[in-house]
Amino acid sequence: PDAVSLTAPEASLPGTPAKAKLELTPPPLKPFDFAALTVTGVIFNTYITAVDEDSFYLFDQHAAHERIFYEKLVGAYDREEKLSQPILLPIIIDVPPALAENEASWLLHLEAMGFVIDNFGPASYRITEIPTFMTLGEAEDFARDFIDNIDSRDDLRNTIVIDKLIMKSCKSAVKAHDRLSDEELVALIRELSSCVNPFSCPHGR
Repeated sequence: PDAVSLTAPEASLPGTPAKAKLELTPPPLKPFDFAALTVTGVIFNTYITAVDEDSFYLFDQHAAHERIFYEKLVGAYDREEKLSQPILLPIIIDVPPALAENEASWLLHLEAMGFVIDNFGPASYRITEIPTFMTLGEAEDFARDFIDNIDSRDDLRNTIVIDKLIMKSCKSAVKAHDRLSDEELVALIRELSSCVNPFSCPHGR
């Protein structure tokens, strides 16, 4: 899995958790140059094919999109100015009573990724804006999975815990057998090439 550097937590208001900074680590070696690649197609709607002057490459489209999604989440978490988009109908999420009683320990971290979320009842929350890089379905899946994977005993000031939660929440990436257009295949590889570490998924594949 990604090595993540832990830097000093940022100052916060009394009673709210400090927000540690996530730092992505570049790969020690770059086995090929993305700029030299030409995307040639896809096999089984799963593996994107590409060539350069010397070699043939296969990219797992799910692992590639997972890496892109993960780095965008980390970037959104670290960015001071959050980029959010309003949604027409809010997403309503119910949480266990223990999390509702201790909302300051996790709500800050969803907001840090670009969600606008507020209380909507004794143990319910309403999301009215989502990160700009997520579709509505991706945002709802991410938020629910993030909350489902929070143990009320976890200290979310610990960068490693935050990192694990984000990785567990990357289920929104395109899957194997999802059909992508030629333009989407090229765009996916272009986005992958701009990642800090484009040579593996967040889990190390």
